[in-house]
Amino acid sequence: MTPHVLVVDDEISFCRHIQAILEGEGYDVDTAHEAKGAIGLLNSHSYDILLTDMRMPGIQGIELIKLVLKLDLDISCIIMTAYGTISSAVNAIKEGASDYLEKPFEPETLLMIVARIVRERQLLQEIRDLRKEVDKKYAFGKIIGKSHKMQAIYELIQRVAATDARVFITGETGVGKELVAKAIHFNSPRKNKPFVSINCGALSEALLETELFGHEKGAFTGAIHKKMGKFEYARGSTLFLDEVGEISSRMQVKLLRVLQEKKVERVGGNESIDVDVRLLSATNRDIAKRIRETEFRTDLYYRLNVVPIHIPPLRERIEDIPLLVKHFVQAFNRDMNRNIREISVSAMNQLMKYHWPGNVRELENVLERAFVVTDGDVIDTVFFSHDPHGTSAEESSSYHVDIDIPFTTARSVVVSRFEKAYLYEALKRYEGNVSKTASKTGINPRTLWRKIKAYALNNAGFKS
Repeated sequence: MTPHVLVVDDEISFCRHIQAILEGEGYDVDTAHEAKGAIGLLNSHSYDILLTDMRMPGIQGIELIKLVLKLDLDISCIIMTAYGTISSAVNAIKEGASDYLEKPFEPETLLMIVARIVRERQLLQEIRDLRKEVDKKYAFGKIIGKSHKMQAIYELIQRVAATDARVFITGETGVGKELVAKAIHFNSPRKNKPFVSINCGALSEALLETELFGHEKGAFTGAIHKKMGKFEYARGSTLFLDEVGEISSRMQVKLLRVLQEKKVERVGGNESIDVDVRLLSATNRDIAKRIRETEFRTDLYYRLNVVPIHIPPLRERIEDIPLLVKHFVQAFNRDMNRNIREISVSAMNQLMKYHWPGNVRELENVLERAFVVTDGDVIDTVFFSHDPHGTSAEESSSYHVDIDIPFTTARSVVVSRFEKAYLYEALKRYEGNVSKTASKTGINPRTLWRKIKAYALNNAGFKS
């Protein structure tokens, strides 16, 4: 959209001169010769930038800026004057002006300042749009699920988000524990600050300690710089401890002390640093069993578990599967530039009957695989991953085939779909490296290249 500028100056010839310069650069420009006329235009039009003289008959430029900002907080103001002083410039900026021009000025100076302000406004709008997208993505009403269990979770998120209460989220792998944590954060008063997260189960004790609490320069070999920990970085915001059930006994003691005192000490340091952090934590472990076996401290558990939220596995809310399928189909259509219209009744029945050991994350993977192997606009076949939990082959490996076509034709269709899915997963694992994929899978490189071309697989798209 073309930026809209309002120029206000009691010198008509100067106004026209500025208008001609700006219109020559593609800006949409209106003019007024007094504050009263400017306010009339502002009441009937929307402007991006106000360019006003400081001294005019009647209402002065700084007073006009004050009035304008009451009408439109989003407008950017530039003040011009032939009576420039440092104090008047500072005063104009204090009252809300974005910049200051001292007459006479070169056209290039004017254009440079206006262009900078336009870029700043565009960046600010992008930030606002991104914030709206984040708010929309993680709004508790947008988490997918209509079952009674999920509705109860939505209500709990809504209640707890407005507080600083600690939340303990439990559930199997793949149910969406981090999504719930983000929904709480992005609906809380802390939402304008970063959501900080760490996977406690993925780090050694020493590394987790420095990641959480930071370290001083020289605290250990290789500590060549001072490092801020996650607790410091998340001050005024939310810290999410994923897989908190995996942390060692020593780290449990340190974490408990931070929760009690609301202070941290960096590794190798003596200074206590105040931290204002809203703590959310999650685990897929049976935490009650860990407590019984004295592997998790009871006092830490009670500190973390102020508000418990348990996310049910997908197999306990199968009525949510059609909604989740619709959501993922729309997402993959957008991401893969496809136009899959629907999933067949037989394929949907397969999804509804499957036991989903990997929960929502596995459903997402199954549908992504279906997108890869489907050539038309209807998904009629789904392939399930190997079940690492040892479920029977009858439950986990069934898929739909059309017995109304000849056996050899049906076999060719299934083989083609398998080959395409296999190559897609292999290229994904080895980041599009064809030589490595060929070596690891035992496929002849020339054959692999031919099949990549035949199945329209873009190996470059898998590179990180």
